[in-house]
Amino acid sequence: MRGMVQHVDGLRFLATVEGHSVVVDATLADGGGGTALSAPQLFAAALGACMLEFVVNSCRLREISFERLSLELTFEELELPRRVGALKATIHIEPEPADDVKRRLIGVARHATLVNTLTRPPEVDIQFAAG
Repeated sequence: MRGMVQHVDGLRFLATVEGHSVVVDATLADGGGGTALSAPQLFAAALGACMLEFVVNSCRLREISFERLSLELTFEELELPRRVGALKATIHIEPEPADDVKRRLIGVARHATLVNTLTRPPEVDIQFAAG
């Protein structure tokens, strides 16, 4: 899979992967325009969406019906080095399933692709293009 991130202006960027694009902008406090999710916010949102995707798919496969399903995130940004710190995800589902079903769905969320990625981080190779 390939992607491209292009500078738009200020601290705003357009990230495109396989024909889908999203704007990323630093917060006002970090010198950006605050016009879109910051990279750390987008990271946390992607993590939450990935977990919820796994939960919804598990519900579909196991015929667990729901009327409403959401995931609330809280996370912190830490300094030295700058990074996303502790993240808490709270799943809200209506109607509320039995406790054993909730435990299974939490287990499913814990094995979402991005959670597994954080558990086994990839190597990151950064280089300049040959000029």
